[in-house]
Amino acid sequence: MSESQNTISTELLAKINRPENIAMGITGSPSSTLEVVIDITEQTKTDRTLGQMVYVIVEEDKRNVLVIGQIIEIETKNRWHEDQAFKGVIKRHGGLPHLSGHADNRIATISVQACYDLGLNDPRSHILGTSPSTGIKVFKMNDSVMETLMTNYSNSLTYMGTVYGTNVNLPFWFKHFDKDDITNSEKGAKDAYHIGVFGKTGSGKTVTAAYMLLGYAKNKNNMNILILDPQGQFYDDKELLPDTSLQKAITDTGMKYKKFKILEDLYLPSKAYDIFSTLLQKSGFIKKSFNILSDREENAAEAIALYLEKLNTNSQGKNGNLNNLWDENKSYELMKFVLKKFTESETSTGNKPKVTYNEYIDIIFSQSARKDQLIEKLNTVLSNEFQLKDIFKRYWQPVARLFTEQKDSTTKKTSVDSVIGLVTTPGSKGNFVILDLSERKGHSINENLQAMFVNIIENKIKEKGEDFYRDNLKVNCLIVMDEAHRFISKGSDDNQIAALTEEITDSIRTTRKYGIGYMFITQTIESLDAEILRQIRIFAFGYGLTSGQELRKVSEVVNNNAAVQLYKSFIDPSSNEKYPFMFFGPVSPLSFTGSPLFIEVYREFSSFK
Repeated sequence: MSESQNTISTELLAKINRPENIAMGITGSPSSTLEVVIDITEQTKTDRTLGQMVYVIVEEDKRNVLVIGQIIEIETKNRWHEDQAFKGVIKRHGGLPHLSGHADNRIATISVQACYDLGLNDPRSHILGTSPSTGIKVFKMNDSVMETLMTNYSNSLTYMGTVYGTNVNLPFWFKHFDKDDITNSEKGAKDAYHIGVFGKTGSGKTVTAAYMLLGYAKNKNNMNILILDPQGQFYDDKELLPDTSLQKAITDTGMKYKKFKILEDLYLPSKAYDIFSTLLQKSGFIKKSFNILSDREENAAEAIALYLEKLNTNSQGKNGNLNNLWDENKSYELMKFVLKKFTESETSTGNKPKVTYNEYIDIIFSQSARKDQLIEKLNTVLSNEFQLKDIFKRYWQPVARLFTEQKDSTTKKTSVDSVIGLVTTPGSKGNFVILDLSERKGHSINENLQAMFVNIIENKIKEKGEDFYRDNLKVNCLIVMDEAHRFISKGSDDNQIAALTEEITDSIRTTRKYGIGYMFITQTIESLDAEILRQIRIFAFGYGLTSGQELRKVSEVVNNNAAVQLYKSFIDPSSNEKYPFMFFGPVSPLSFTGSPLFIEVYREFSSFK
């Protein structure tokens, strides 16, 4: 037993037992191993109590056990005021002399969040095995006791706020998704966590999520982070952190900060013909040029993909290579080539002439009359050069540019595969990558197309995870989905969003073992599929989720009525400039009993550490 190990528990007990410490309460009855009732002392009865983190030393198996919790409920009782015989006196005189106020008993309920055995060499996490006796002094937590208790974890901690309603700094830990890296002092969770950050607009969820990402960024030797940014807020670095930029804060951790605009900086694979044709359909190209009913547009998109793939194969890559379409003349000629293919038919000679259509037209229609109508419509479009060029500029070329390797005549783009490699390659760590999916000047991308891009990226990352897992390696990557309700909607009528929702719901069941975790940032918990909620391990609830259905979801997750009532009491941050949050899950050395933690997130970045 080393002297340094002895010192931690000894110093901790010395600080706890200082004579000048004033007890704010005494353990009362009834109490359990999960909730402790305390009677507030006369000396501290007017002090702020709700949300306070407190501690008490209990004896178990002849050892000192430090029990830590937050006060989640307070109740005032006065038996004289409850007596029906005195109700009339109170009604007439407004109180009971020498009894009103003086005979009050304030009773607080502590939700036990962590226990530490102080009888060992140093404080060790412990599960309380018996309920506390009555009459034990209970003290408010302070930074001095907290820092001593956290001595063994100091290299792994992140401080992003204070205990709700106090000035005591609350420790968090954001572990990477592999084993402990002792060399670099980076703690691992051995498994990936899925995370949910919820809160109405103005609740501080973006700031809170940014702080959490900075906590994960401390694992620069083991982890990568990818942000899918549908609004461009992370890319533009707007109002993410108070008093500083996210880019500066991330680079200060030692991570490599990279950002890309999907529509301008990246290009899609050259042989992703199914994606290309689907984007043509969603852009309106098929509707405008083929002029067919919407129920046949998917057939036309399938036919275009098959034709381009065959064209590329037969020409040994000389034709149909989507990455070579920066040259508008080549792109325009390919478009006309595709449209002409759907006008081809042959009429046999003889007594009963028979018209034979090519296989691509057959995919769209089965009836000869409908096929003839299609050919006629396409020939009309092909004969009108003005209309053809308008279709090209408005519908074809914007899609084609997503696949071209050239950004302009002198600058090359980066492939999607290369970006995926940044965050998935086992030997490449410490990359913080932002993908801007937002609409930019001169470029148009709706939620449907955003969903397609996310689906492409998500699938490629999952494929990498499967490959590495077979080699006993982990990707160790956190994928952040800002405004997650845009991509994951259980009731969406849009095929692409519905497909992405199903894909991600399926992925989160399997990707944890690959070392791939998701962080969902969204305004509403109800929008996420029930299966996704079941897989989330860490929840952060900001102000505003108090409507009927939303609150029921929160209650189902936390399963602690008193804690939910405290959450409901959160004040709108716009009125007091504080960001209150309720955290639930393995996010702190003080949360391993499964009780929620209540925090006020720092409003000044200088306090973050």
